[in-house]
Amino acid sequence: MQQSAQQTSREIDITDYLQNAGDNLSAEKTLIDSAIQTLESQGKSVSNSAIILYFISEIENTTDPLQLDALLNALKMVVGFTPGEEERWAFFYW
Repeated sequence: MQQSAQQTSREIDITDYLQNAGDNLSAEKTLIDSAIQTLESQGKSVSNSAIILYFISEIENTTDPLQLDALLNALKMVVGFTPGEEERWAFFYW
């Protein structure tokens, strides 16, 4: 139960962080918001792990280099705010 509360707290942290980031992260904020809306519209549970999987799928299907860069940045942000994921992705070449 405590892990669930911690994960929820960390997920809220990313939302708070993005809201306070101003225009610097507008592309990433838009992508994360879009991922959340897409997952909700598909009836899927919205969690950082679900958002990470969503971004991986989008990255695999993107050919636009600018979109790819924005997706990678958004993915990095979600990974950074997800307990346990940062260590798993530590050796991934961004």
